[in-house]
Amino acid sequence: MGKLELGWPVWVGLVVEDLERQRAFYRGVLGLRELEAGNGWVWFEMGEGRLFELLAQEPSLPQYAQTGFTVAFEVEDIRAATSELESRGVSRVTEIEGGPESTQYWCYFRDGEGNLFEIVEKL
Repeated sequence: MGKLELGWPVWVGLVVEDLERQRAFYRGVLGLRELEAGNGWVWFEMGEGRLFELLAQEPSLPQYAQTGFTVAFEVEDIRAATSELESRGVSRVTEIEGGPESTQYWCYFRDGEGNLFEIVEKL
């Protein structure tokens, strides 16, 4: 097997059924500071470059089809990490997405029980 180094999660996402209800809960009840929002997502700042993101459930996208938590592990080289994960039989869910305009690349996978996780290369 090749080398694969996953960093501590830099992102935690939660796919939710009702984005606005959950946004109100995490912002209003738990007091998280909202950083940014867009169509189908809300970012909360968690300090030290870490994000907590709410994502609207979207059945047409495999990474957002089911509600639940997922984490993103930071990697130095997303293409090498993706190849290594696939060589180890890890199931890839999406292509590598993102780029310089978003300041990072990301790709989703499933673990042995089908749980979603993500790898991220920050630019």
